[in-house]
Amino acid sequence: NLHHWHWHLVYPGDGPDEIVRKDRRGELFYYMHSQLIGRYNIDRFCARLKKVRHLTNLREPVPEAYFPKMIRSSNNRSYPARAANSTLQDIDRVDNNTVVAVGDLERWRDRIHEAIDQGFVLDTAGNRIPLDEQRGIDLLGDIVEASSLTPNRDLYGSLHNMGHNVISYIHDPGYRYLEDYDVMGDVTTAMCDPVFYRW
Repeated sequence: NLHHWHWHLVYPGDGPDEIVRKDRRGELFYYMHSQLIGRYNIDRFCARLKKVRHLTNLREPVPEAYFPKMIRSSNNRSYPARAANSTLQDIDRVDNNTVVAVGDLERWRDRIHEAIDQGFVLDTAGNRIPLDEQRGIDLLGDIVEASSLTPNRDLYGSLHNMGHNVISYIHDPGYRYLEDYDVMGDVTTAMCDPVFYRW
């Protein structure tokens, strides 16, 4: 968790360009996450567990329950739990400006896959930016994370970050119970949740 928190301090998603724009930032985003998942899988293998299954079907239930039993230091409340077989739902939390549909995540994912298959991404002016050996993975990392460096947020969305939000509000997507986000919504705790490694 300390590493993940520190990563987001060094590589903030938004802010002044001279702070956000770092050499190969998108590539490093991809590399860092692949290393985390690789390490997690090795730990699973040592415990005689299978390799982690990626969360690809966003409509099927998430089988893993998670009851963190941790207190959020900012308000002294427990992080909410996620029951087994919870299903991702559209988030409508106007109170904190988090409104996103599961369909948005699917659409963004499909557009990113399409860009990879075509070998280019489109910027906001409709220009093709090639996914070549020099900058391809860097561009894809910027798009998937959706930092302020993404060439077209309207087209490719904010897949990774909004995915964290949808997962983190799985227990109360419409704010009916006045519950805050779970550990997946906090960079200091997200790695505690097994679903982090699936996302």
